[in-house]
Amino acid sequence: MFCIKLCNVIIELDNRYGYVKALCRDYLYELKTGEAPAFRVAVSDREVTDYRLSLRRSMTPAEAESYLLCRKICGEMPQYGAFLLHAAVVSLNGRGYAFSARRGVGKTTHTALWERYFDADIINGDKPLIRREADGTFTAWGTPWCGKEGKQLNQSVPLTAICFLEQGRVNEITPATTADTAARILEGTLLPPSPARQDEMAALVGAVVRDVPAFLLICRPDEMAVRVAHEALSSIKANK
Repeated sequence: MFCIKLCNVIIELDNRYGYVKALCRDYLYELKTGEAPAFRVAVSDREVTDYRLSLRRSMTPAEAESYLLCRKICGEMPQYGAFLLHAAVVSLNGRGYAFSARRGVGKTTHTALWERYFDADIINGDKPLIRREADGTFTAWGTPWCGKEGKQLNQSVPLTAICFLEQGRVNEITPATTADTAARILEGTLLPPSPARQDEMAALVGAVVRDVPAFLLICRPDEMAVRVAHEALSSIKANK
């Protein structure tokens, strides 16, 4: 059992395997005297077994426990103004850009090119948390769950824009519609099991759609795609 801190929220994890603690090493938190975690998550042996049986690929019990703990954390985070988005977030010049795509489209390749050509930092390569701050602005936060490449930083960055990627023969970026943005965000998140958390989640998604610019990038996996995206996204007026 140990604690981590995500989005400034202290969470206690009741784990069986050392795998998840090693994964969370950059986020470990020691409780101070009189301090208590915001909530606690645990996974039963039955949950691990059932989840592994539901998969079409091999996964160790430790890996299954880690994923299920992550899912349970995400089920609680809306009450603290945060939700998980399946995306890769890059940080450049104090601005955060979230690139979201279906599996196999190429968000890892795209964000790696941002690293190469602009020396951007990858806050998280797969499962960042998006949080609405007290002033109403949104920030993207790193988490230990970050994809097979292991790209993550225990940092946050103001969320300037969300960009949805699709493969194509040309490199073209256009504003995403409100309906498309909402649908894609809901497709790329984990819905909480609790009705109360679902309501909080719906309010957060609605605020993101309203307040954060969103784009659709049709692209090839090449340098020009990054140049096209950078030109459009860097011209967005910074949030006040």
